[in-house]
Amino acid sequence: MHALIVGAGIVGLSTALQLTERGWTVTVLDRGAIPNPTASSFDHHRLIRHHYPDRPVYARRIPEAFSAWERLWGVLGERHYVETGVFALSRADGDWTDRCRPMMEELAVAHEILDPVVISARLPFVNAAGVRYALFTPEGGALMAEAILDGLVRLLTARGAELRPDTPVAAIDGEGGAVVTAAGERLAADRVIVAAGVGAARLAFPGKPELVPYRTTVLYADPPEDLASFWEGAPSWVDLGTDEELWGMPPVAGLSLKLGAGERSRGGDPDHERGTLPADVSGVRAAYGGRFHGIERFTVRSAPTNFWTMAPEERFVLLRDGRAVFVSACSGHGFKFGALTGEDVAAAVDGGDFDALAQRLAGHEP
Repeated sequence: MHALIVGAGIVGLSTALQLTERGWTVTVLDRGAIPNPTASSFDHHRLIRHHYPDRPVYARRIPEAFSAWERLWGVLGERHYVETGVFALSRADGDWTDRCRPMMEELAVAHEILDPVVISARLPFVNAAGVRYALFTPEGGALMAEAILDGLVRLLTARGAELRPDTPVAAIDGEGGAVVTAAGERLAADRVIVAAGVGAARLAFPGKPELVPYRTTVLYADPPEDLASFWEGAPSWVDLGTDEELWGMPPVAGLSLKLGAGERSRGGDPDHERGTLPADVSGVRAAYGGRFHGIERFTVRSAPTNFWTMAPEERFVLLRDGRAVFVSACSGHGFKFGALTGEDVAAAVDGGDFDALAQRLAGHEP
């Protein structure tokens, strides 16, 4: 069996690898380079964490996601994960972090509750004023995204997969099991899998929900020399107890620390708004004002802007039309589930219970 996969991000490449494990031959198309530095999946690293208070489907699938990554390391022969641990701060009863605790207890996720005195000792870079406690998990940290994508490409190439960069797709023919490229070339296979990331919003597919491209900027920054020791062995974070969705990672693998601010994301055009604006940088920095000691003295080394897609209710999408399958597994949560999503999509394509897998990916209870 031959699969034609549109999109060489984490879902497309993971699905391709899983299909080769099942004996399929694969061809992967991407509108840019492979890996594509403008893809939603592309960055130095991405955060994986257990903290999910209001999305129980994500919380319940995170242990499965860790297991899927372990299986992938075994196949790759490489381990591209730096475990830092992850913390979140609670400032009020019933806030985001406080709502995480019942889910962790239900799922028996190993965690610690750190009081303000312990926070000051173990997280000296945090301004603990007004903080009730920190919810810390020893499991979680940095998935080294760029290295993972590179490793998948190398392994797929070694297995004889055909990788076709710079091949944008203009149309999908589900009934015929084919795609038409922007250059007018028609390519056919036993199955077509559309995993085009942010580009999926442009492609017509029956039943596809509205997918909204979102634009976000992160900062890679270094603390001043007098505060550098505070960050040695520091954990990642996913919430600082504010109205802003603040998340990030400490310095790992020779990289500067990473500052993210989810509330600063906005809708945008991925074809024309790739450049980073001074307001993007100042906005993220301002969001951290008073949260980390000395943030105003941090030196910003780079500020990449990335696009991703938001689906209704933040649910992952798996659809089929004839011999074509459409998958959108992002909504800001896609990379951490990338290896697991690849397993699920490959199973759905290779004779599995498609409807059950689609419900599973979308997070509906069985």
